[in-house]
Amino acid sequence: MAGCDHVGPNEVVEYAEDELRARGLPPDQWDGARFAFSGNIGENASVHIEVTRENGDWRCTRLERRKAAIPESESGFRALG
Repeated sequence: MAGCDHVGPNEVVEYAEDELRARGLPPDQWDGARFAFSGNIGENASVHIEVTRENGDWRCTRLERRKAAIPESESGFRALG
């Protein structure tokens, strides 16, 4: 999401790869990994992004721009499933 001041799919993939490396997993074991990021854009909107590793490539499987902000407790990066 060029020109935006929030996290986009490319950044979520970077976070995911960092997390998987920190777990000591080599890239050939990343298939099936799922991660998400949610965060506020200003005071009145938010974004939710999910990525999945399939067949050696990352796919953005969900990209939502929401009209309402989310609680801080729901924001940030996390592993799914």
